Amino acid sequence: MIPGVPSPFLADTRPYALVPPRKKAHLLESLIQVQEFHAVRCGPYGRLLSEWRRRCPSPSEVSDLPYLPVTVFKDGVLRSASDDAMQLNSSATTSDRSSMVFADRETRIRQTTSANAILRDFVGYERRPYLVFDVEATVRGGAAMSARGAAILGLAHLSSEIYFVMRQEGERIRIDRAALRRAIDAVSGRPFLAYGFTHVLYSAHQELREDGPWSWTAHPGSYVLHSGGWKRLQAIAVDKSRFNAIIGGVWGLADRNVIDFYGVIEQAGIPYPDCEEGLKHPPYWADVVIRASDSLDPVDEGGMGLIQLMNCLPLGGPNHSVLTEDLGELVVRDGCRCGRRGVGFRFMGRAPRAEIRGCSDVAQRG
Repeated sequence: MIPGVPSPFLADTRPYALVPPRKKAHLLESLIQVQEFHAVRCGPYGRLLSEWRRRCPSPSEVSDLPYLPVTVFKDGVLRSASDDAMQLNSSATTSDRSSMVFADRETRIRQTTSANAILRDFVGYERRPYLVFDVEATVRGGAAMSARGAAILGLAHLSSEIYFVMRQEGERIRIDRAALRRAIDAVSGRPFLAYGFTHVLYSAHQELREDGPWSWTAHPGSYVLHSGGWKRLQAIAVDKSRFNAIIGGVWGLADRNVIDFYGVIEQAGIPYPDCEEGLKHPPYWADVVIRASDSLDPVDEGGMGLIQLMNCLPLGGPNHSVLTEDLGELVVRDGCRCGRRGVGFRFMGRAPRAEIRGCSDVAQRG
């Protein structure tokens, strides 16, 4: 534990259980502690915070606190941690620039605790075999880690064993049928988890469909998760409903067992899975504000705008509150029928004229 920055996690409290007034009080205090921590250790952020305080000396809402546009993490280095902190890199963009953030040991522990708690709320607490629709080299980041590698490892803590079922062929990655068969034989009769970057997962299952009838049915308690990579699928008219039907159809799983989650490397440790109502919810140690694209004022229910993400986890650098280049719709402030308390929002895609974020690497081109 780092002095002055207590854990944001409350004992015996589920991620989405706090009623909004209690969440607001807890989160506002925790975010202020985190921003003060970074103000002392990161000179550029300290100067920004001083300017912000002159404009808003007494914040009463989390939306009153300062935030940084994600582009600043592409343009410079903002670090609060020591030099041995792990570097996390976002997907490259059309300008070949990727975000760079840092995670020291304490941050990585907090991120793991967070991701585990969130994902278990959706898929349960039982450890399961884990099928990864990617190549093992993706997670060999050394001192740096890509967004795809971070997503794979974020689910690894829920696994009993891991099977990588893709292989590299030139610039493409394709299904390794022998590896997939070994994995299927090993998990037969047991519920499993599977993950793949959205476009990679879709391409892999198209390969399986082209092979002819699939003769193996997954345990009904299995889940297939995916994130990122929608732009390519939208270009070929594959929406979420069709995607779920194709992936679920291969395994004999219901649509609800195919779960899309949203997240950005600048806010690692906070995945946003779709709930049963198709909405995404921040846990009590994080929040989402949708800001109007023209004024940057927070919108009301039913409004659309840029997604601001904030959480209490990062101690490696001041990436605890970021304004993304993604569009979202604020659907409910509280009262989603799934039972999760607090904000419910819908991810709408990239903002017009924003840099288009590519895949985490170019292995899937071709």
